[in-house]
Amino acid sequence: MNPVDAPAITVVSGMPRSGTSLMMRMLQSGGLHALTDELRAPDRHNPYGYFEDQRTKRLAQESAWIVEAQGKAIKVIYRLLPHLPPDHRYNILLMERNIEEVYASQQAMLKSTEHPAAGQDRPTILRAFERDFDAVKQWLTRQANIRCMTVPFRELVDDPVLWTERIAGFLGYALDRGRMAASVDPALYRHRVR
Repeated sequence: MNPVDAPAITVVSGMPRSGTSLMMRMLQSGGLHALTDELRAPDRHNPYGYFEDQRTKRLAQESAWIVEAQGKAIKVIYRLLPHLPPDHRYNILLMERNIEEVYASQQAMLKSTEHPAAGQDRPTILRAFERDFDAVKQWLTRQANIRCMTVPFRELVDDPVLWTERIAGFLGYALDRGRMAASVDPALYRHRVR
């Protein structure tokens, strides 16, 4: 099939702890198949699951498998977006969350697992996040095969009905919008910065 005629790949992206798993859950609840290997089990940080496919971590080395995601949704961390093969069309839902909330959420997760990265210098981490994220957003604007919609995490949680309509309209799929909106659990919005 000519890549131009093939179904677009829906990519959910953003920083870790920015709501990417929530978005994947919403899409799956709405009827869009999520490409996931289900290897990472749900836990108290993501009780509904992570919706990951470990192959995305090796996109820079091996990306031919991404064809399996045509007409489906897949989660790809923002830093790996430039490694998506250019011979496919992508609709990217880019999650944005307050950087202080991202940092607090990540640190809580790292500390709970006694990860060596827990407690790293906060200003350094925040600067690196913002610099890298801005660079990827600039890269996205230059890609002819990519359409991108930014989804603010806080607004999504506060008004899931509105954002479900916008997301479904952007993707162009006949999704179950009621189930999508209902899958948003406000109780999981922890580390909210006022």
